[in-house]
Order: sequence, then structure tokens, then C-alpha cells
Amino acid sequence: MEGAGCTHEAPAPFLKGHLMVLTEIFDNVSNIADLADYHVETADIASDDLAKKILRVTTDHGNDYGIRIPDEEQLENGSAFKLGDHELLVLSVIPDEVIVIAPADIDQMGTIAHMLGNLHKPVVVKGGTITLLRDPVVEKTLDEQEVVYKIEKQSLEHAMHYAQLAHHHHHEHEHHHEHHHEDEA
Repeated sequence: MEGAGCTHEAPAPFLKGHLMVLTEIFDNVSNIADLADYHVETADIASDDLAKKILRVTTDHGNDYGIRIPDEEQLENGSAFKLGDHELLVLSVIPDEVIVIAPADIDQMGTIAHMLGNLHKPVVVKGGTITLLRDPVVEKTLDEQEVVYKIEKQSLEHAMHYAQLAHHHHHEHEHHHEHHHEDEA
């Protein structure tokens, strides 16, 4: 059979009680060329589940699975786990209502990033846009600042992260300056 010599060797899932626990991401479904050769079960998850390392899901077949991945791995929309030789579990992110901002220029990008950093909101910055989960405080602030944005439904591919482009709050820090005083006693 074509594709039987697959180069991906995932460890066998193990049972904990009666729950099968999956510990390694096989691949992303978008990269699996011979997908038609697999029996696929899909589990819908919330976008914030993408940031988790331990998760319990229920598939469209009514089966429950546990997922426990190493810290260095990251779940994404389409993450696939091997259930058997030709069986996969695929994660599908439920679309969220998001705010999409396309700043007019780098100055506006900086201003918006600073504002979102102050509000401590996780964002995705990609392709000249800033995307974040819909939030009434953010919408009111954007309206007050006359920033143009739109509301869309999107399935996020990766977990959102807190903006690193804005300033950082360091409330417990020391200033290190060199001072030279000849006559200190």
C-alpha cells in the first residue's frame, strides 16, 4: 500500500484508567498527504486550549481522549495524533469572534501595541494586522482612540501570546548606574 512506510513514528498511546492518553503530536493534518487512508476522529476545542499541555477532549464519534504533550511542543489547529495504524485524532479550533486591527502606519502600530500591552491582552501579530479575542474594553478603547477595526469569526491556528512589542512593567527593579565618589566615608 502506498504511504505505508511512513516516516512519522509516534509512540503507542497508553491507557490511564479507561482513558487513552496521547503524548505525541503525529503531524498537522495539512501536512498528511495520504489522509484518505486514515479513519479520522475530530475534536473541537477552544482557541485557548491551544496553550495547554494537558487536555481532555471528546470527538465527533463520542470518544474521550486525554492529551499530554511535552513542554517544548505546541498544539495548533489541525494537530493530529495517531490512535492506531490508520486512525487519527485531529484537533479543530472552534471559531472565535476576534478584533482585527490593520494599523495605518508604524506609528499607529506602536501606539496600538502600547495600548494593548497596558490592557494585558494576548494578541497575534501577522501580516501587518493585530488580532485579539473580542473584548468590550478593547473595543471601547479603540473607539475612543478612533482606531479602525473589524470584528470577524476566525479559527486561530496557534495560541495567542501577550504582546512583546509594548513596554514592560518592572515594578521591582533596580537602576544600575556607576557613581564614583572619591571622599565617601
